[in-house]
Amino acid sequence: MGFSLSERLKAWYLLLALGFVTLLLLSFPGRPPAALSSTVALPQRFVYTVGVNLRGFLEGGRDRRDLKAEVVRLENELATSQARIKDLELVNARYAETLDLRAAQSPGVVMSAPVISAGVGALGGTLELGVGRAAGVTSDMPVTVADGLVGVVTTVSDRTAWVRTLLDPASSVGVTVRGRGGQGVGVGEAGGVVRVSGYAEEEPVRVGDVVETSSRGGLFPRGITVGRVVQVMPKDPNALRREFLVQPSAEVDMLLEVALIRPL
Repeated sequence: MGFSLSERLKAWYLLLALGFVTLLLLSFPGRPPAALSSTVALPQRFVYTVGVNLRGFLEGGRDRRDLKAEVVRLENELATSQARIKDLELVNARYAETLDLRAAQSPGVVMSAPVISAGVGALGGTLELGVGRAAGVTSDMPVTVADGLVGVVTTVSDRTAWVRTLLDPASSVGVTVRGRGGQGVGVGEAGGVVRVSGYAEEEPVRVGDVVETSSRGGLFPRGITVGRVVQVMPKDPNALRREFLVQPSAEVDMLLEVALIRPL
């Protein structure tokens, strides 16, 4: 089967074109033409650029996740450190208060204790403390705060202790009027006051006078503030002793911490 003239011409032109391309390539040994190289390199550069950007994006996301996790870790460490600092500040404050009370009231102050609960039972005011026998607490330990006397430890378990306060009718504390002398016994009474009876005065007792512990009874150290006189009962002409009411300085139902004194 023969070819037409047009077909033979097309084949001839194709052969010439191939020959021309071959000659062009052989004219640049070791280095193809820039245009041809650029044409080939464009797809490669595009793929490379996309790959680099994709890797950067993925690594950036991973870095952000790592940074977020690090921030969370540091925040947790900061919160833990702040809690520890707060605990140390509380301990330091307790030690400082103990030292102050030791200097102001009695060298027998040995520890501070948290108040777990406060209430008024059948016999009067009571406190429950968050320390007990395991911490060295014993019965008959006087209990005090910076404002004044609170009461005395009556019952002790391994981890807790109970205090009979000045407001308990079963309480009894030897007292004197600061700067005026005299001796008497204070007993808790309804209404949140302490009634001092059988008081042998050396000078007249007046409303506003400061009442403090005396050596009478041998249970409390001398000189700890009990409260202030709020009422002086009229004296019977035939009576030799005085009677008056005292408002305790320590607000028993508001206490959070107390100090314990070694028994005398």
